[in-house]
Amino acid sequence: MATDNHGVKNYNLDEFLTYIKGTKNASDITKVDRIKAAIVGEPKSGKSKLIADTARKPLLHCDFDDRQESIAGAKDTVIKQYLDPDAMTPNGWNELEGDIANLEYLKSKDSLGIRSLALDSMTFLRQLAENQMMKDTNMFRAYKVGNLKYPIAQGWDAVVEVQKMLQTLLARLFALDIDVYVTFHIKNEKDKQKSTKEETVYTDKLTVDPQNLAMLLPKFNETWRTFIDTDGSFKVQTKQDWRFNAATALHISGIENPNIEEMIEKHLKAVSEGK
Repeated sequence: MATDNHGVKNYNLDEFLTYIKGTKNASDITKVDRIKAAIVGEPKSGKSKLIADTARKPLLHCDFDDRQESIAGAKDTVIKQYLDPDAMTPNGWNELEGDIANLEYLKSKDSLGIRSLALDSMTFLRQLAENQMMKDTNMFRAYKVGNLKYPIAQGWDAVVEVQKMLQTLLARLFALDIDVYVTFHIKNEKDKQKSTKEETVYTDKLTVDPQNLAMLLPKFNETWRTFIDTDGSFKVQTKQDWRFNAATALHISGIENPNIEEMIEKHLKAVSEGK
């Protein structure tokens, strides 16, 4: 095989691609073909409204927090609630999985019909997954209080199983090739070095709630934090600071106004200017 003037072999990409199937040319992909965003923030900091008002439409908004009123009036948006009124007889997770199967079927027919999908919030979607896991595996103990029984997941295997359920669900949604937004509640990070069985110590850094969901964040190209600024305005943090590990693949500022379409336009303008 021929070599270049540094003695390095010249490789034939076309020949290589005859053996490795299913590849894509990176130059044909843009950072806004699909938005995969984890949106983290305190309650009432504008997470749901950011998506419902400014995501690319049409939008399917999946509500697990029983707060559909928070996005009332949003244009080109449909909302569906997935709830488990009784954790001992769960239904929300199976209904969600059935709807995702329908979305996959519609995509196969080129009739998906939506540009964006939101899971709001992962914190309570995790509870639906856990409810279904407990029913199907019996990895729980239950206590009767009053007239109802309340199940409690038992053991680290239960945590790992729920994580795998959520990872698989996200993979299926990402394969739809649409924008996917997932909201997370936020909390101070547990200090694993200083915490004991008797006392939990927290750092000044922020993470998702519960903290064991942080393992999902690498799945997203965008990790944003919504917050209320000192003047009372809503803002979106898109880049890392000492307190929160925000991230973006877009050419935008570290603090943005809460408008996804404007952020996309800002990125596209920067790209057109060669940035």
